[in-house]
Amino acid sequence: MPTPALRIVPAAREHHPDFARFFAGLELDDPVPDVERWAAEMAPWTFFLAEGETLVGYAFSEVYGERAYVRHVVVAPDARGRGVGRALMRELSSRFRAAGASRWELNVKRDNHAAIALYGRCGMRPLYATTVVRLDWAALARLPGTARPLVARAVEPEQDRDVEAAFRLPDGKLARLRALEGTVLAQLVERGAVVAFARFNPSFPGCFPFRVAAPELARPLIESLAAHARPGDAWIQLVIEDDDATAAMFLAAGARTYLEIVHMSGAIPES
Repeated sequence: MPTPALRIVPAAREHHPDFARFFAGLELDDPVPDVERWAAEMAPWTFFLAEGETLVGYAFSEVYGERAYVRHVVVAPDARGRGVGRALMRELSSRFRAAGASRWELNVKRDNHAAIALYGRCGMRPLYATTVVRLDWAALARLPGTARPLVARAVEPEQDRDVEAAFRLPDGKLARLRALEGTVLAQLVERGAVVAFARFNPSFPGCFPFRVAAPELARPLIESLAAHARPGDAWIQLVIEDDDATAAMFLAAGARTYLEIVHMSGAIPES
């Protein structure tokens, strides 16, 4: 059955209860971002679709120059199968094109076959696998160490471009992350070259992005974050992108797999 006419509703602070309801559709055990984080970090990049007076879906996204990232696409359970997801993607593609982006990317659970099919129809193709793990702080010592001459330090603004280039991060990504309350940007440097980087959010607690040039760099990078961890937090979550060797190392040390994800990308279709 086709979807009746939908209208766009820009997200605002007062939509936090609606966002929280839809957030449950992501089927994660992550805490719902509170109203302050929602208003400051997410609402400016979010819109809802409404059918009459009822909100039936929402999308949250980010744009970095020519690259656009679809962060959330959620459809209300009773509106699924009626084209709401396609409508959300059409609106996103139009907004991305207007912002000057030419490619879009997203992460989707490996077993979410309906969503993968939708994104495939939008011109996206799987690029690589991502594994999200949770490592107990007590298990950190089980990771292999290294004698490499590493220096752990914060990432200063003048170093952003070097870090972004080293790990294929979008231009301007670190500046946007730095603006988020509580963010810790850490790097490992070896003989003047950055070889590992993490953005740590202690209030979650977790790292995304988390990038290492070699698996043995993971332990010293995480050790550099320990001083920022909240007392009482038993674990840290790590998003391991396109790095099977590092993911395998964490699992061998006793880390738990939290999510298995497919990263998809493609050219944004012309309107």
